[in-house]
Amino acid sequence: MKKIISLALSGFGAFISISSVAQTYAEEALLFSRISPGGSARVQAMGGSQVALGGDYSSAFSNPAGLGFFNRSEATFSMGMNFYNSSSSYFTGPQQSPPVPESTTNDSKSNFNIPGFSVVFHNDKNSGKLVSGNFALSFSRTNNFNQNFTYHGYNQDNSLIDYFIEQSNGDHPHDPNYYPSQFQQDGAAYYTLPALGYQNYLFGPMSEIAKGGDSSQYHTYFSKVPLQYEQVQTSGAQNQFNISYGLNFNDFFYLGATVGFPSFNYHSKKTYSETFDPNAPNTLLGFDLAEDYSIKGSGINTTIGAIIKPKDFIQLGLSIATPTYFYSVADNYSATLTSTWDNYSYVDITYPSNNRLLNGSFSSTFDQELIANYTLTTPWRFKAGATVFIQKHGLITAEIEQVNYGKSSLSSQTDGLDFSSDNEEIKSTFKSVTNIRIGGEYRFSKFRARLGYCYMPDPYVTIRNNTNNSINSYSAGFGYRTGKFFADLGVIYSQWNSSYNPYTVYYHGQNPVVKLQNSNTNVMITVGINL
Repeated sequence: MKKIISLALSGFGAFISISSVAQTYAEEALLFSRISPGGSARVQAMGGSQVALGGDYSSAFSNPAGLGFFNRSEATFSMGMNFYNSSSSYFTGPQQSPPVPESTTNDSKSNFNIPGFSVVFHNDKNSGKLVSGNFALSFSRTNNFNQNFTYHGYNQDNSLIDYFIEQSNGDHPHDPNYYPSQFQQDGAAYYTLPALGYQNYLFGPMSEIAKGGDSSQYHTYFSKVPLQYEQVQTSGAQNQFNISYGLNFNDFFYLGATVGFPSFNYHSKKTYSETFDPNAPNTLLGFDLAEDYSIKGSGINTTIGAIIKPKDFIQLGLSIATPTYFYSVADNYSATLTSTWDNYSYVDITYPSNNRLLNGSFSSTFDQELIANYTLTTPWRFKAGATVFIQKHGLITAEIEQVNYGKSSLSSQTDGLDFSSDNEEIKSTFKSVTNIRIGGEYRFSKFRARLGYCYMPDPYVTIRNNTNNSINSYSAGFGYRTGKFFADLGVIYSQWNSSYNPYTVYYHGQNPVVKLQNSNTNVMITVGINL
């Protein structure tokens, strides 16, 4: 049974949505690799640029050498609110040039979160050139999965039923043992979405409409234009707990290292439906598919970094983060399909004993959750940057980050689950990118004003569904600092486009595409005290 379940899971990639942009295991690897720098409200307000900054607990994640700048112990706590909005346009059937959207739907979601906290312990060394050392324990949120989107529209080209048929068609012509064994208990396709459609009479073998017909090929009695609707709700986050140490050598050279323990918890709930003409008598009225998908993972990584301060007005920083090895990743999946009928006579010419009158609702579900266990390794990350101080009035800081998303890889811990094709897809689909972050801070008395910008390029080798998946983030914030206490406010507004294929067909017209315009406003506050 375990092998059958894992094989079924690996075949769901064409339909399961990991997020608004991820629909395969390869894109799942991207989802957990494409992270934000995390950190305090101060750093977030400056675009997340921090590799050459220092003196902030955020350095533990980005460049632990920055911890060497602390000259006293400190504790911080952050709180945040995310406000996500989406606008979806649904394109179906034969497309005009330019494409004309069938419908546009808006959705939103908000959530409270704790994006970070820390404690830094300062220790004066006064041992030759070694001025001090600082030990830090910190927590940073690096990914937010709380999103909703909804779409609907008439599809004149195909239906989810066509996907079921294409996935079910086999190469066993006229083999009476092939039908219906693949959809029976312990059959090769028992734990698949087409099995749920078959059990709901949405499609059947060709032998139903032609006596002695090929039972390994399938058909449907229903070819009307469906009104398609789906709501996708995702939740969860990706976080990292850090154990770090930073050293200060003669107020000139700073060196640090971090051992990070990242984890993620992702949950997706999808409700998909197709509705047919309710005025047509003796017919299929529609069907609903409810899916529940969760992913949990735990891992480990290491970051080392250095900062030099050749002059009082400039700092140069460099850090290298090893690949994160998520040694434990577990998927859990369940689905239920319900169809509704109006006195429909379902006929099987070859096997009349299968004839039946369908009226009311029929429902099918997997008799257990589908579970897969595997590992995920994310790419190396290289960062370099500079900070320029404008006397005592403020600073400007910038950094670049190099990440090759094509270097992620998956490895199975479940019998029968093979990731060789997914790893090849990762290599051919994703590319190396350079993320850019820049920010500034202006100081006046005990107050601070900040601005920032972050650009994360499209990680795909070729444009996917004519959609540029780059992310632009604009940030601003204020701060107040005394000798014992400080408080910072940061507001980060991010915009990006993405696309989503409800299902994939190869012989029944063009794939339906949902184009998404996404935005997220993150408001966070960090308060801290010097110990």
